[in-house]
Amino acid sequence: MGKGQRVKGHGFERWVANQLKQVFPDAKRHLEFQGTEARGFDLDNTGQYHIQCKAYRGYAPISKIQEVHPEDGFTPVLVTKGDYLEPMAVLPLSAFIELLKGNN
Repeated sequence: MGKGQRVKGHGFERWVANQLKQVFPDAKRHLEFQGTEARGFDLDNTGQYHIQCKAYRGYAPISKIQEVHPEDGFTPVLVTKGDYLEPMAVLPLSAFIELLKGNN
């Protein structure tokens, strides 16, 4: 991965964290320095959600959600954005259904 791609990815992570501050005021980038300690998510302080952010030329494949290591009590979420495309969130159907139940 080139420097430009890393800069784009880190900028997108910061942007998503700032968007989530409406719900999670302490949301911030999760900094990982050791590959062996990688947990697969990019943001901290996001409640029960472990969020992986991907900014590519087009949307990231939803299989990227598998990079989030499963942990009891946490829901994996992929937030992806393509160039000039609206950011999208991908999460397991069961978690989506629970969100819908909470809004009715």
